[in-house]
Amino acid sequence: MHRLASGAGECPGANSHSIGFSMLIWINSPQARSREFLFLDRDGVINEDRPDFITSWQDVRFYPDALDALRWLKEQGVQVILISNQSGLNRGIVHWESFWDIHHRMMETIQRAGGEILAAFYCPHRPDERCECRKPRPGLILEASRIYGIPPNTCSMIGDRTTDLEAAAQAGCRGILLDRDSGAVSSPGVFRPGGGDGALCYPTLYEAVSDQWRA
Repeated sequence: MHRLASGAGECPGANSHSIGFSMLIWINSPQARSREFLFLDRDGVINEDRPDFITSWQDVRFYPDALDALRWLKEQGVQVILISNQSGLNRGIVHWESFWDIHHRMMETIQRAGGEILAAFYCPHRPDERCECRKPRPGLILEASRIYGIPPNTCSMIGDRTTDLEAAAQAGCRGILLDRDSGAVSSPGVFRPGGGDGALCYPTLYEAVSDQWRA
C-alpha cells in the first residue's frame, strides 16, 4: 500500500551525486481516486510547528480541526498531497530514522481519524543549498503535478507562511493562507503578501477547506 521513494526526484541546483540532496517522495497510491487535488503544508497546518524543529514523534501535536478537515476532504473526494520543507534533515538536527517514523505515525493517525494523504513531497535542504524544491521555490508542487498529471492552475496550496503562497504562485496554483495565531481572523479575509495579489486567509484548516470545497 505505502510506497517510499526516499531520495527520489533529482533537484536541479542541488548536488545530485548524494541521496541527501534529492527531494523525498512518499507515495500512498500511484493512482488518484478523483481529479480534485489539494496541496497542503504540514507543520503549522496539520500539526503545531516548533522553532527548534520536530525531532521525534513525542514532539507532534495535531490540531483537532486539521484531522476533522482531512476526514471532510476525503468524504468530498479531494486528494491531499503534502508539500513540506524539512531542512532539519540536512542541518543534522533531525535524524533520518526519526523523520520517517514521524511521517508514518502521522499517516496512521490521519487514517484512523478518517482522513487520507495521497502522497507527500519533502525538501530536506538547508537554505544555503539553493535547491529548486525548497519553498518558496515551486519544485515540490511541480514534481507532484508531473507525477499525478495535475494542471497546477486547477489546484490550491494551503500553508501558514508567505513562502507557501510564493511557491503556489510560482507553480501556477492559488495560495490560501492559514493564520492560526491571529485572534482577529474570525472569518475569511484577504492577505496581500508584499502588496501583491490577495490570498484568502482562514483561522483554521477546517474552515478553509469547508469554505472552498462545499458539498
